[in-house]
Amino acid sequence: MKFKKFMAVLAVGTILSMGQVFAAQLTAEQAKNIALTYVPEGSIHINTKEEYNQFEIKLFSQKDQTSYEIDVNKTTQKVTSFESESQCHIGGIQTVLTEQDAKNVVLKEIPQAQFVSVYLEWDDGLQEYKVNFYADNITGKYQINAQNGMIVEREIKFVQNQTAVVPQTPVVQQPIVQLPVIQQPVAQTPVQTGIISVEQAKQIAQSKAPKATLVKIKLDNDDGRLLYEGELREGYIEYEFEIDAATGVIIEWDAEIDD
Repeated sequence: MKFKKFMAVLAVGTILSMGQVFAAQLTAEQAKNIALTYVPEGSIHINTKEEYNQFEIKLFSQKDQTSYEIDVNKTTQKVTSFESESQCHIGGIQTVLTEQDAKNVVLKEIPQAQFVSVYLEWDDGLQEYKVNFYADNITGKYQINAQNGMIVEREIKFVQNQTAVVPQTPVVQQPIVQLPVIQQPVAQTPVQTGIISVEQAKQIAQSKAPKATLVKIKLDNDDGRLLYEGELREGYIEYEFEIDAATGVIIEWDAEIDD
């Protein structure tokens, strides 16, 4: 699978001096095309929202089951922020990685990162490393599964009116730390044995609406109970569901017309 170069350099938009004519502002289609260069090939364009001086583009990659949100400035034609959220990876049930391991996850994507803080945080009984860093013209924050090194979320902000070094197009991640041998991993299970895989959850959801398209699915922790939450669309009909990750039982199913 071929991906675009991870540490690409954005084209520098020329800011003309006062009294000169500014170049035509970016269109929504152009902004979408810029955003698509930051995500895995084949990612789905969800929507583009126009704001005061920027476009907010949302995309979804089936390859890595990750949602992306990218802001592009209309005038400079540059990306101002890049965010991602995994729909199948959450925190770990135990701490296996060290702080240096967590830093290495970031350095693999942004080799010039300088670290401000790295700390372990509990979130609904699960453990994540919060890593704050900066590099040339960017600031960033990653949330990393403390058990296997999978990236749960990214948040990167770019300094305006400068040439910004940006993250490489994300690739499908592999855990950097394997679980103990005594644990028999279920294929594609995000955290541990004892729960169904994300692929199994997809199949269960789509069995209820075979003609619908899966928009998103994520594993969540609801007061200690692991659930797959997601959304399907079929024309103007929107389905939202929750599936018990331990049993595969659909515990919530809502359908509504989306105008």
